[in-house]
Amino acid sequence: MLLPSHNLNAFSAGAVVAVLLACAGCVSNTTLTSPVEGVVTVNGEPAAGVSIVFHAQQEQPEIYSRPSAKSGSDGRFRLTSVSSGDGAMPGRYLITLTCRVPPAESAGGLLGGGVPDSVPADQFQGRYANPQTSGFSFEVRDTHNVVPPIDLKLP
Repeated sequence: MLLPSHNLNAFSAGAVVAVLLACAGCVSNTTLTSPVEGVVTVNGEPAAGVSIVFHAQQEQPEIYSRPSAKSGSDGRFRLTSVSSGDGAMPGRYLITLTCRVPPAESAGGLLGGGVPDSVPADQFQGRYANPQTSGFSFEVRDTHNVVPPIDLKLP
């Protein structure tokens, strides 16, 4: 028995959608990335709260183009692209580092009606904030990656 063509088209479209939905879960975001970890120090001491951003030097999907992390109290970090600690896509990256100092509060504090006196300032005064001039780069490989220790200097 032959089905009318409009029923066949609806059936075919439904089958295609079902296959696409089934395959959507087949590929994990982490399969595209490799773990990347490292440590940041200031004058040789672990640096907490440093924001680390890797800037891709090759064409990549936007979601993967700037993996980032924040260093813990021991100065260690693990890059995140999409999900926590998933790393970065293999390729070459320029690295930027900033550490925002909380702004001073005016009299009365924020809850007492006060407002921050200024926006948070970079502890490094922008020295490492430009990917072209920070002086740090790294090539992520298709394996577990450990960035050599990054030692920063205060201005």
